Amino acid sequence: MFLPEIEQIVGTRLRLILNWQDGKLVELSLLWANGENSTEELSDIGKQLRDCLLRYELGEHVQWPDLPFALEKMTPFGQNVLTALMQVPYGETVSYGELAALAGSPNAARGVGQVMARNRWPLIIPCHRVVAASGLGGFSGQGVRMKRYLLGIEGVLSRT
Repeated sequence: MFLPEIEQIVGTRLRLILNWQDGKLVELSLLWANGENSTEELSDIGKQLRDCLLRYELGEHVQWPDLPFALEKMTPFGQNVLTALMQVPYGETVSYGELAALAGSPNAARGVGQVMARNRWPLIIPCHRVVAASGLGGFSGQGVRMKRYLLGIEGVLSRT
């Protein structure tokens, strides 16, 4: 399967920039689309992601493609946290402490915060669903404005 080194996927309001190395997704940048269009040819996975992104932006619960994330350079703790995070359903949130418990380290809420701050695959590994016990908390993928937007799409903010 052909995978370009860098691939850009543009939705209605969001843009994803994928960095592929050796057939694995090394990093995903989540940005505002700012009205641009993409005319570049996408890989098969890129086309699937674009379709999912457009449906997600419309508020649909999507099943993201099974992506080959380059997790091997992360610590086992980081891998456990991101694996647990991928189980948090669309439209739901979890606190840093709750995610630590789900990852098998119930006293590691601060460590979870560090993993979230370094999440290289925002949106697909949904770190926007992790909130502080006292409120939204931060977001590595374009800040709190983006986090509010994503949680709004998922209907979370309308329930709080």
